[in-house]
Amino acid sequence: MSKLQSIMWLALVALLTTSVQAQLSFELPVGQPDSRTLMVQGKVDELFERGEYDRAYFIYRNELAPVGDKYAQYMIGFMHLTGMGVDEDPVAASAWYRLAAERGTPQFMAVRDMLLGDLTADERQRSDRLFLEIRHEHGDLAILLSLIKSGTRSIASSTGSRLNTTSSPMTVIDTRSPNQGQSSAAYYGRIESELRGYLIMLAKVGDFPDLETEPDRIDLNEIERLVNERLETIPN
Repeated sequence: MSKLQSIMWLALVALLTTSVQAQLSFELPVGQPDSRTLMVQGKVDELFERGEYDRAYFIYRNELAPVGDKYAQYMIGFMHLTGMGVDEDPVAASAWYRLAAERGTPQFMAVRDMLLGDLTADERQRSDRLFLEIRHEHGDLAILLSLIKSGTRSIASSTGSRLNTTSSPMTVIDTRSPNQGQSSAAYYGRIESELRGYLIMLAKVGDFPDLETEPDRIDLNEIERLVNERLETIPN
């Protein structure tokens, strides 16, 4: 068996042994996928199993990978490695495997390390560049930063004259539950709680022990600086 065949075999084993676990725990922050995401997951798996690789690749790349689905990110790497639905490209495969393995999934790390070890020095440099590029877009730190910025903007919008007291009678319709209205205090209180959770997770994922996690005391510019600085480094 050639080295490339060994890598493909290991990649397939990793795929089979982690698919269920990865799909149940992909979402960032932690929690179960919503009903729409579960539907997309089911659809793309059916497409892949039927051999409709072009369509499957599009969904993995454009719908699931951007929300931190590590299984989808791994599948993109697998499809680049095998040439399913996309040009065969072991360098691109290695970059996506590196992103998929950033949470320490042992099977993903094993495939990543084996493929990286098979690259030439020039290919490894190309892998580094591509990994940094997609990490800036779809890595855990980038996703958390985006969630924090979105939550901060939402809370900032609550300081207008109609929303500046906790006793405001205004009712807010949550687009995620359009049939259920809630007071502005409850709505923005939930967003603040979610934002605090994102900040705590960012401190853990990014290893930022001194990061402020109280939403009303954060310096968003400093958080963005810390994250972007970390995203420019290649993990060991």
